[in-house]
Amino acid sequence: MKGRMKKRILTSLFISALCGNTFASSNYSLSTNLELPDVNAERTSNLSGDFGITSNQLVDDVGEVPGNYYWGEANIKYEKYTQSDQYWNINFGTRVNDQEEMMISLREGYWQMRFQNSTLSAGRKILNWSHADKIWGLGKVNNRTNFDYFEPGQEGLTGINFQQKFKNGFSYGAFISGLYVPELNPSSHYDESEGKVTCKNPWCKAPNETAPVEGKDIPIFYNVNYPEPVDIAMRASAGLKIGQEFEVINMSDLHAKLSVSGFYLRKPENQIATTVEVKYQTDESRIFVDVTPQVFYHDVKGANIELDIQEWNLKLYGSTISTVPEKRPDNEDPYIEYLGYRPKKLQEDYLSSGLIFNDGDFEAHLGYIARVSDFDRENELLAEYPRWNQAVHLAAQKNLTRNVFVSLDYKYDMLTEDRLTMFNSSYRFGPSMVGSLGVNIIGTNPDEESFWSDFENNDAVYSSVKYTF
Repeated sequence: MKGRMKKRILTSLFISALCGNTFASSNYSLSTNLELPDVNAERTSNLSGDFGITSNQLVDDVGEVPGNYYWGEANIKYEKYTQSDQYWNINFGTRVNDQEEMMISLREGYWQMRFQNSTLSAGRKILNWSHADKIWGLGKVNNRTNFDYFEPGQEGLTGINFQQKFKNGFSYGAFISGLYVPELNPSSHYDESEGKVTCKNPWCKAPNETAPVEGKDIPIFYNVNYPEPVDIAMRASAGLKIGQEFEVINMSDLHAKLSVSGFYLRKPENQIATTVEVKYQTDESRIFVDVTPQVFYHDVKGANIELDIQEWNLKLYGSTISTVPEKRPDNEDPYIEYLGYRPKKLQEDYLSSGLIFNDGDFEAHLGYIARVSDFDRENELLAEYPRWNQAVHLAAQKNLTRNVFVSLDYKYDMLTEDRLTMFNSSYRFGPSMVGSLGVNIIGTNPDEESFWSDFENNDAVYSSVKYTF
């Protein structure tokens, strides 16, 4: 089989983690140092969210991929404060597309207790530890929501989190968990009797159904060796973050705060890998592909620096993140008798920087990321292509009137020439209804193969309407 076909068999077999609009919705609050809840805040309960439907059928021949024609979406967030300084947070989202594919995301769901200068939380909570991981959707620290790849979003890690901040500006956070929940979106579907893997989602790529052998297209039969759910879920994670805040300018008309932090995490990768054995069964005239899901641990470490100039509404930041994977899986490594392919794990190192301006009515972000670790794009057959190599990011959002806002988000990879463009214009009519028109475009270099090559037809020229509460 050709190299690309081999890679598609490997990287597309995400079997739903064992089969299991715009810049306006992004959150660029950067500080990775601990911010304690206000002990004098009114103790209330709050339910908020939105329901909406989006149609991607305004222009013919744009985004005509199954699952990309239209979809409905709901996002619900519930917060509750109690008199005993307890806090509850549930943040849930779901999307259903035209193929009746339902995606579900519990972004956060945790209980938290506030003490004098510390918090203790238990449940699923986003670790706000890395600027680069959050802004560029790397998925190294937190899971990704992955309803789509334009805005992958974040899901928290499940465990216990303790944070403490001192009067001198020093803070630390500790995370520990015995439960592993991998990324669940986008999912694929496995028919055990037919040996087929199919997708109902434009962001899921099913493996090939046939392969050429001696000039003939031979069908492929996939057999997935499902482990017991407990064998996947019962895995430990632990991490530590430290930070320090400095007041570098304290004048009557100008104040600036410098924040630095660093972290280390030992945890399973957020995505499940697969080992594949391939046999040509001449008696049945088929290719038999034996798939074994596997969990790899990795060490995630990084650092952040941020300068917040309050009167100028300006933040400048720098961020680094590195992942060092284990070469062997944590669960049983299958014996391969015939032709086999094991996932190749590579160290990934990223540097990122940028600046953010936000005066309430206008918000702009200029960012940059570079992968500084080695990646041989010609010979790393079994390694997954990075989403970003050497890319710039420009985003802006403007409230034109009380009811009208527009936003633009553009990313360009200077190494692969991949481009992601998002433009949105929205109008609020009535107290709870919002209508939008927008464009999402993926551009790739036809002479290059990259992460985005498989998704270049997932464009959208869409209209949407949402009810907010």
